[in-house]
Amino acid sequence: MLISELSRETGVSKDTIRFYEKAGLLDATYKRGDNNYRQYDEEVVERLAFIRQGKALGFTLSEIKKAIDEWDTLSSQDKMQMTRIKIEEVDEKIRQLQEFRHHLVEKLKRLEVPG
Repeated sequence: MLISELSRETGVSKDTIRFYEKAGLLDATYKRGDNNYRQYDEEVVERLAFIRQGKALGFTLSEIKKAIDEWDTLSSQDKMQMTRIKIEEVDEKIRQLQEFRHHLVEKLKRLEVPG
């Protein structure tokens, strides 16, 4: 499939796909058709889904790239440990956001009191 089809299927913009290729998250050496356009396969669709999920879970692009590069060589224990650490980081961010939300709610209450 062409980059426009890949973009449409995955919801990832063409510019972002090109950026991921330059960053090494996607293999930029895909087959080229007679028209010299890159041809993407279903593996790229899966890779983009992995990248999107990783980002949604709070992984940085460098962490995602490292995971992609090393995933097949990691043991199940290492994969689980890496994921546990990220869950702890996400939980801490949630705690901080809840604390900040509480602060904002209290400030709003004080502002709503007349006088």
